Amino acid sequence: MRSKLGEQTIAIRELAAAITESEIQIVRRDQVTQLGILRSNILLDVKAIERTESSAQYRAVKNSLLGAGAAFTFGSLFVAATRHKGAYNAGLGLASSVLSRKAPFDTILIAIGLEGIPKDVKAMAISCLARESNRSESDVKTSLKQAGHLLLTPEQFTDLLDKVESGILDGSYSLPLTFNELRSLITR
Repeated sequence: MRSKLGEQTIAIRELAAAITESEIQIVRRDQVTQLGILRSNILLDVKAIERTESSAQYRAVKNSLLGAGAAFTFGSLFVAATRHKGAYNAGLGLASSVLSRKAPFDTILIAIGLEGIPKDVKAMAISCLARESNRSESDVKTSLKQAGHLLLTPEQFTDLLDKVESGILDGSYSLPLTFNELRSLITR
């Protein structure tokens, strides 16, 4: 009877260990699924921002060409009306100054805040923020970094998620991953 009880105890312990291991695997796969959803959502946001940036760039080029045409015409007419020579050159000079003004477009970065992955992640249109605030893209990036954001290109972000997913599956990482944990992971 004692040997049967001993065998049953061993069997119960083995079963408990197997159940615990299964629970761990389920949690890991759930976290990998969360990362997959995050990846999909962020990449959809990136595509939406790309479309918005493309549309904004088209409008800016169109407005720039219209402005340059108007500057050329009015500059040439003004100089011609004042009977100065070089009306064409004056109009051309005004038009080229309008065309030389360039606004930034198409810079999209993924910003990871202090809460890290998966809670504090968003796609950001850096070019749009620069245009709206009349600052350079590098100033916008610096401000975001100073505010505690880790900035990654979409490619860097997907590479990071690949590393995190592998680490979760092998038990090295677990969600959530904070800003500091992610930063040290990137520098490896």
